[in-house]
Amino acid sequence: MLSLRQGAIVNVYKSYRVLIGLEIHIQLATKSKMFTGAANGFGGSPNSQVDAQVLGLPGTLPVMNKLAVDYAIKVGLALGCQIARHTKWDRKSYYYPDLPKNYQISQYDLPICSNGVFVISDENGQKRTIRIRRAHLEEDAGKLLHEAPGGYPIDHTIVDLNRAGTPLLEIVTEPDLATPAQVAIFAQQLQELVRYLGVSAAQMQMGHMRFEPNVNIHITDAQGTLHKTAITEIKNLNSFNALHRASACEIQRQLAAWEETGTLGKKSTYGWDDATGTTFHQRDKEEANDYRYFPDPDLMPVEVNDAWLARLQAEIGELPSARRQRYVNTLGLSDQDAAFLASDRATGDLFESALTAGAETRRATSLMETLREMANEHAVSPAAS
Repeated sequence: MLSLRQGAIVNVYKSYRVLIGLEIHIQLATKSKMFTGAANGFGGSPNSQVDAQVLGLPGTLPVMNKLAVDYAIKVGLALGCQIARHTKWDRKSYYYPDLPKNYQISQYDLPICSNGVFVISDENGQKRTIRIRRAHLEEDAGKLLHEAPGGYPIDHTIVDLNRAGTPLLEIVTEPDLATPAQVAIFAQQLQELVRYLGVSAAQMQMGHMRFEPNVNIHITDAQGTLHKTAITEIKNLNSFNALHRASACEIQRQLAAWEETGTLGKKSTYGWDDATGTTFHQRDKEEANDYRYFPDPDLMPVEVNDAWLARLQAEIGELPSARRQRYVNTLGLSDQDAAFLASDRATGDLFESALTAGAETRRATSLMETLREMANEHAVSPAAS
């Protein structure tokens, strides 16, 4: 069916369904980088946290950071993933000025974690299961600064390689999210999980977590024919607000494009302009064969045995969702109090220590609320106050 809108022929839809998957990059909080002993940390003078391996100088060899692998497996276990007993490292080849080797060490066909699930409470308080396709380890790239600081010509881009080589866990979900609110909730609850596990500071404003929603829409037209828009990946969102707004904007952009032109678009990468509240085209999306993956000849495969898995599983202990549910069912706490006490591991441990010492539940909860107010004033966790 066609109708007229302001003199132009447009398409009309009967219904549509939104499908959103997420790619999440999480910087792991190790002291050194993924494949070298160079310091890993936010800040520092530009290019001060680099070494010969990060710079890609001839004759340098990578050495795997085992703690980063531990952290990746912990996240995988917490997400109910299958942990690969045998995996390897691959070279992902592409040229960017902030990647001096001209390839990134990553994992392609044998990710360390796969086939997991993460259950969230959506905007209506309903449980929603989000499937985790994979989680793999790689090294981060550096940063290009397009607005050069004082002393540089205004039309120059400068390169800071401090971030290059940082251990990075990339989590890829299936397209099981249906609304911008669910996307933001998933991000918030995943941030809570990785902080609880102690594997990342997960400070989004510092780039510790970066989110990339993959958005497309299944449109049923007035005749009942199904049309599927091409997937758009929105790059490098680092706030929950931006994640919500960018997803909502892209849904409306794709719907409007189909209504006005009938075209479904091409698989593309988009950026987000926070000031204007709009997404914008950056480039058409690369395919896997464009990266020319092949096994890295300088790194040994990773073999994960039962003892290794058992040790990491024991270190994880009770997860936030289980602790929250226990506080409600066993201690009779409100959902709000349980969520607060279970969101931070140290806070929950302090609360339970008070109960073990003989404190009455309501009294201990009230004390923790007081500590939270004090902690907020000093920008620390309640356990640290």
